[in-house]
Order: sequence, then C-alpha cells, then structure tokens
Amino acid sequence: MEIEAKFTVPDAKTAHVLSTLKRLNGYTLGAAKTLSMRDTFYDTPQHNFRAARQVLRVRQRSDGRFIVTLKGDTERRDAIHSRSEIEVTLKKLNKGHLDIAAMPSPELRHALTQIAGEQPLAPLMSIQQRRTVRAVRHARRMIGEWSSDRVQFRAGTRRRVFYELEIELKKSGTVNDLEKIAEVLAREWRLLPQWESKFARALKFLDGD
Repeated sequence: MEIEAKFTVPDAKTAHVLSTLKRLNGYTLGAAKTLSMRDTFYDTPQHNFRAARQVLRVRQRSDGRFIVTLKGDTERRDAIHSRSEIEVTLKKLNKGHLDIAAMPSPELRHALTQIAGEQPLAPLMSIQQRRTVRAVRHARRMIGEWSSDRVQFRAGTRRRVFYELEIELKKSGTVNDLEKIAEVLAREWRLLPQWESKFARALKFLDGD
C-alpha cells in the first residue's frame, strides 16, 4: 500500500526552499539526493489498464535503476492519497520492451496477466522529472520520503512544467505523522492539495487540455 501526501508547489523558488528545509514541526529532513527520472506508462492496445483503473509505470532513474510499478485506484482524503502498489526493480529494460513473463515477482506477473490477458504491453506516454529526495525522521523513527519534483510534459511543440511536493510514508511512519506534516504545509506554506495523479494530468495534456 502506498500512502502519501501530495501538494501543488506554486513556483520554482518555493520548490527550492522546500527542498532545502532542515526541520518541519518537530520532524527533521535528511541530506538531499537529486535524481533525473523518465516515467513511461504502459497499456494494452485495448486499454485494459485504464478500464481497470490501474496504472502500469516503468521508471528509469539516473542512477541506473528500472522500477516497474503497478498502482491501483486511489482513495483521497484532503492531500493524502492511498492506493495499492506492487513494485519490482529490473536490472535492465530491452529497448522499452516490457514482458510480463519476465517479471521477477510472481505477484506482479499474476496481477498483470489478470488485467492484460493475452494482449501485449506497449508504451502509452512518458514524462520527465527531476526529483530531490530526503528522508523524514522523528527522533529515531524513519517516517517517510520527502520528494520535491520538477515535472515536464511534452507533446509535439507543446510543453508544460510544474512543481510538486510528495511525502510518502515509509517504515515506521503513520498516517498521523503524515497528517501533522500536511497540516503544517497547508497552514504555514499555503500549499494546496494536489488531487490528481501525474498520469491523469499527462493524459489531459495529451488530449490538449
């Protein structure tokens, strides 16, 4: 299960300041690591995944990792998003070809087969991100991962760039921790919740919205 708070960040200056914060309401933020990422979303020719309200993503990171993630339908409460998630790391991806039978996780293979059936997987669209990641801690507890993102959509000559902040629960983090952090971000930083996923917004962008 993935549980995270998502906020719209109004501009590059605010995004930079958020990526360099040291503390927030008793929570400490660790050293920053910046990664470039290309997220490619896959579906079948008949759009089985969209019909099933599932998102299949391959994330290629600048540290050489390929991460395959299947995300379920999202439940939202204010800024907090919750959804099922199955994730595996691949050593390589052959020219963007995603083979269900080659998935190293039996759980993921089964889930993909249930949705795709006999249909092949093909890239639907890609987005680019630059992400600054920091650990969030409270005393000795590892609460979550703080991600300040610069996201870019491109379609032909059209381009859209925006900024976003995500705080995803990890290890010993609780929803109560996430609610406390989200409340401070909304009250003191005036950040607004982001209701839609990047995938949903990228689809609208492709449609010309």
